[in-house]
Amino acid sequence: MLLRSILFEIFIAIWGIAIPILYSIVFIGAGSKMADKGALMWSKLVVLVLKYLCGIDYEVRGQENLPKEGGFIIACQHQSAWETMIMHLIFNRPVYAYKKELLKIPFYGWFLKKMSGIAIDRKGGAKALKSLIKNSEEYLNNNRQIILFPQGTRVPVGASAEEYPYQAGITAIYSKLKCKIVPAALNSGHFWNKNKFFKRKGKIVLEFLPVIDQKIGRKDFISELSSRINEKSQELSKDI
Repeated sequence: MLLRSILFEIFIAIWGIAIPILYSIVFIGAGSKMADKGALMWSKLVVLVLKYLCGIDYEVRGQENLPKEGGFIIACQHQSAWETMIMHLIFNRPVYAYKKELLKIPFYGWFLKKMSGIAIDRKGGAKALKSLIKNSEEYLNNNRQIILFPQGTRVPVGASAEEYPYQAGITAIYSKLKCKIVPAALNSGHFWNKNKFFKRKGKIVLEFLPVIDQKIGRKDFISELSSRINEKSQELSKDI
């Protein structure tokens, strides 16, 4: 797996630069739709190479829990880079919320700025929360799906919500917008770990859980969300 892992890292570095360059002539003067198509192409090839080079496949469960119409939020645990791309293969032009610092990365950041997305200033306090709510509302009103990582960062497999607490953004959106929020659990960190170079063969499972009750209070909401995601993610880890 050493050689395969090395080859994969070389591929993803080159591909991450190639897509922005290939699309630059087109999307510089175009809207986000063209850049979103580029993100889909990028994601499809990465997932394909991950499967045939590293032996990592995937399975999506619980799609019956997804709302049949209208915009909604996917609150997904974040264990690896895998979930930053897989939603492009599941939804039509998903809207990722991401940390603002990513915009500074050459090539990738330039492309990210053109895509549908919500840049979050993690040091922006109340102003950043207002911006997140406003942007989320606009996308939801246009029947889009927003992907949020409620803990704000990648978390190690098995880490608790106390170690990596759920951030204020998801609660603010729930309280202000009363939108549909779908928890999502996974086990991707077992196969593509942020702290390990080697990739592990196997099948990543992503599972969408039932929509959170829109009538519960703030404190009960975050408790319900975190317990559902963490418990299901731990369950998926036991199946490996």
